[in-house]
Amino acid sequence: MPFAHAFSVLTLLAALLAASLPAPVRAAPAAPATPEAHGLCVAATRQAEIDNHLPPYLLAAISLAETGRWSSDYKASFSWPWTVMAEGIGRYLPSKEAAIAEVRRLQARGITNIDVGCMQINLYYHGDAFRNLEHAFDPEANAEYAAAFLADLNDSARSWPTAVAQYHSRDKDRGAGYQQKVYDLWYGQREHLVASAAGRTVVRTEIARQREEERQALMKDRERQAELQRVRTAARAANVAFLQRQAALTEARMMSEFEARKEAALAAFRERKAKREAQRQGG
Repeated sequence: MPFAHAFSVLTLLAALLAASLPAPVRAAPAAPATPEAHGLCVAATRQAEIDNHLPPYLLAAISLAETGRWSSDYKASFSWPWTVMAEGIGRYLPSKEAAIAEVRRLQARGITNIDVGCMQINLYYHGDAFRNLEHAFDPEANAEYAAAFLADLNDSARSWPTAVAQYHSRDKDRGAGYQQKVYDLWYGQREHLVASAAGRTVVRTEIARQREEERQALMKDRERQAELQRVRTAARAANVAFLQRQAALTEARMMSEFEARKEAALAAFRERKAKREAQRQGG
């Protein structure tokens, strides 16, 4: 077979093989996190927590663990109600309609393991809980189902930490890591979640205030440290001066005592000398 012909056949085979392989999965560009969309999840989770007697903001922290993204502008995590997770890729769609369309595209490709909404409810295992995709993406319905599910897990485990771990996985290692993430968010983002549930956002002015308070505290600490250093320096100087005075006094006392002993010795010598001289003259 001529070389050129063989090369063309190999090229054709490679092209056919490449065409038969599935295209690499790429997530659509993520919609920017916003306080408004985040507020939908927090309001829904807070009501579901109240209705199902969950610890305050625990469900909101789970929502952050599931769909949250960090905002450098607000220094807080924002959950996203139009999140779709499939094939190991999170998709943050700009609207409910776009999220529903994304799920339908995935299902048309035969993908069934899909997580949706504020609480990332899995449609394969829990899809029957919703009338349709519109209902599944409704923040209140999504959060209500998650709250009831978490409450059932707690009733079985008699432990909220265990229930949180099992919400993600019954595998101990995976569950433990997830539990730690949720509790870090629950404690670390508490002020943010409380503000969000009240319809407020930890805005930049509040962040600026916090930074100013931190700066003032840092300045006060530096002043305190500087004052302590001045006190230490003055104390060391006073101690050195005291020791020097003590040394001088000790030296002066020792010299005085030495001179007194010297004078006493000389007086005794003179007295003995005078007695010997008197003895010679008298003899």
